Amino acid sequence: MCSQPYLDVANAARPGSQSSAEHSSYSDIPPTTHSSRLFHVYHRRRKLDFAITTDEKAPLAYVRCSTFTIGKPDLTYHAGETEDAPITAVCKFINFSRHCKVGLGNPEDPNTVWEDLMRHKLTTHYRFEITLQTGERRAFVWKRTNSVGIGEETPSKIGAKNFKLQDELTEELVAVYLNNGAKSWKKSGKFQINVHYGADFDTMVFITGLGLLEKERRRERSRQASGGGD
Repeated sequence: MCSQPYLDVANAARPGSQSSAEHSSYSDIPPTTHSSRLFHVYHRRRKLDFAITTDEKAPLAYVRCSTFTIGKPDLTYHAGETEDAPITAVCKFINFSRHCKVGLGNPEDPNTVWEDLMRHKLTTHYRFEITLQTGERRAFVWKRTNSVGIGEETPSKIGAKNFKLQDELTEELVAVYLNNGAKSWKKSGKFQINVHYGADFDTMVFITGLGLLEKERRRERSRQASGGGD
């Protein structure tokens, strides 16, 4: 995989861009193939923020997490190495709700596209819809997983920070987030994306996947602050 063409697409203007929608075969164990792509996620700012790189370690995005700043998105996705890079997506946790609002674009731009990240009742599944570059409207579902890994790496059987993304209609395995656990203090985990639906879709995978991870991190901190109780 060559990082520069991807970075050119990811940072290009959204309107008018086109790409083919190539589907990978559905599998419970996603192999790393020539069509799948790996992205690494690192901790920044004392484990408060995230940095995303390509598999070749080229900087792709900086994701700023804000907990107590009134009026600021909970996650802000900057398309570059630092938080000075342009904002291309945000995720807002809705107060007194388990749902989220996701914006593709800068929230100050009236052309930003807003989507819902909705939690299914009685489950930990989160669903979103997005219009692909083909013009087709599709739905995808994030689910926690203790069995689906990346390559030969498998998730912890007891962890709550590993996720898989499936096409709601076909159940095709579209993406995976594998948490790094205690392997490294600096690294959070990695994404594998098995489809080529364009830069907007990749950004949606990252902002929603990290949104779910940030929700779990806040629950974990809350439990620790209350003495370990649920």
